[in-house]
Amino acid sequence: MRTPVTLALIFGLTVGAAPALAAKKRGPGKPTPNRVAEQCKELQGDKAEGCKIIGTYLDLWKQQKWSELKKLQHPKTQEKIASVKKMVGEDRHPMAPWYWAKDTYILHDYKVEAVEQAAMGTVVVNTTENSYRVEEDGFSEGDAASYLAGKFKGKWYVVDRRGGGGGFDKTSIEIGMKGYFDEAPAEAKADAAE
Repeated sequence: MRTPVTLALIFGLTVGAAPALAAKKRGPGKPTPNRVAEQCKELQGDKAEGCKIIGTYLDLWKQQKWSELKKLQHPKTQEKIASVKKMVGEDRHPMAPWYWAKDTYILHDYKVEAVEQAAMGTVVVNTTENSYRVEEDGFSEGDAASYLAGKFKGKWYVVDRRGGGGGFDKTSIEIGMKGYFDEAPAEAKADAAE
């Protein structure tokens, strides 16, 4: 037999739980399929290599496979992330997506808009991105970003990211990233100078 006190308690617990159920976040959902093959299929040479490394990086980001993603980051980029962590106590750096995934955003999908040869044999890949916004529990679509890839000790790496599609100019690469890249072949230097 249920007493009025027991019924009131059950009612109170049910009503109190309703906002918690309603407040449950939808989350980012299942990651979209890998896009690197379709995004880079018409490119050749260094542009293809730069597109592939950045596309693979972005596909790993969508899947939140941080240890595999970190293997694609330039060693000096990892040093910069470590330096930021030492100074501020957290990995608050544009190339530390694992930090932003906790409470800010997670990459959901991307589209390569342009691939350009840049200074010192590097490649700039401009994208538009759709991201899941953690706090808002919703999506932001069509955000511009630029990525820089380059060869170091014969291997391609993702070096930097700039939100807003700001790109990378010759000076920022040659002066700001001195010692990051292998010597560019003469034809890559000529392409970047154009």
